[in-house]
Amino acid sequence: MPKAYAEISKEITFEAAHYLHNPKWDRARNLEVFRKCAGYRKDDPRAVFYPHGHSYRLKVMVRGPVDPATGFVMDFRGLKELLKREVYGHFDHRFINKEVEPFKNDPGFQPTAENMAQVIWKRLEPFLRKEKVNLVEVALWETPESSAVFRGGKK
Repeated sequence: MPKAYAEISKEITFEAAHYLHNPKWDRARNLEVFRKCAGYRKDDPRAVFYPHGHSYRLKVMVRGPVDPATGFVMDFRGLKELLKREVYGHFDHRFINKEVEPFKNDPGFQPTAENMAQVIWKRLEPFLRKEKVNLVEVALWETPESSAVFRGGKK
């Protein structure tokens, strides 16, 4: 009988704060492009780099062969533990611009949902490869209506 393959997914939530700011642009341009996310307050010219927060929702999907002995692609518990350690442990209740790599050391790399999904992919992929599963998709919701999906840089 040929090997069966399946995809499984796990979701977690975390709370974090950020702002969007291109250091090569002046205040006016940052406000024009990033609006209220720019870390500035239109009514207070002294206010700079003020964060705002989100309740993020992350969904990770992996694909692999179904183990005939267990019926698992990967134990959900193991996937949950990985997400707690590598994502929740690094992002939850953090000021992303100031506390989370690579954003804290590269002020030009914006902590957008798109970039965060890519960073999370890079954190998870080596661990999942050791589990002999392929990371298929990282989806990150910044709000219930707004999300970004990263699939490993493939078009």
